[in-house]
Amino acid sequence: MTETLRQDCLPDGVTTIWQDAKEFCFTTDAVFLAAFPYLVKKAKVLELGCGTGAVSLLLANRGAAHVLGVDINPHVVELLQRSIRDNHLEDRVEAKVLDLRDYKQLPCDALDLVAANPPYRIGGRQRQVGQAACHEVGTTLEDFFRAAAYALKTKGRFALVQLPERFTDAVKLGLQYHLELKRLQWVHSYVDRPAWIFLAEFVKGGRPGLDVLPPLIMYNQDGSYSRQTLVYYGKEEAEEHGK
Repeated sequence: MTETLRQDCLPDGVTTIWQDAKEFCFTTDAVFLAAFPYLVKKAKVLELGCGTGAVSLLLANRGAAHVLGVDINPHVVELLQRSIRDNHLEDRVEAKVLDLRDYKQLPCDALDLVAANPPYRIGGRQRQVGQAACHEVGTTLEDFFRAAAYALKTKGRFALVQLPERFTDAVKLGLQYHLELKRLQWVHSYVDRPAWIFLAEFVKGGRPGLDVLPPLIMYNQDGSYSRQTLVYYGKEEAEEHGK
């Protein structure tokens, strides 16, 4: 085992996940993304650009019948496969190496939900760790929309987390690929700070009409997690969670 490998826990405190400090490790936005979308019973799910698979594992924990995580990086796929074995999820979760630009290798018109945490930034200073996970150095946001539209069944959902600066790009791409924006939530670190990400749910072939949820405020003024955050982390039950 290399010194940079580590075994962490997801927010449930039970599910373990293998990660590598030399790669991009999961953060809060992955937890929010997995908690945000509506999940039908016996859902068939795809995670595009899965990395080490936090979203895939969390969606399995939410009750998805089958989750496929795909990523172009063989190393992170191998780590997800290891996590799948350690959590005894072989019958419900699988991981494959795939360049999502080869989207026709995905199931066609077959899935209930596609989730993605695409690279956020175009240009600018690039981070050394997890560069491809954070910057559009290979795949683009359009590649994710194209692959999602191909894989989803009609009325299937595409859940996305992105930076506010990419919001208009996401709306335009949704329209281009017949994915109608239906649910939206802005996420703020504190109530008096600008939004730092947004969560969006598109529906393939959906009718116009948008449900904008109350802003998700991550922290209370004292720096502790807000109740909204604890709900998304599965630490508290929600009275209304937009589902």
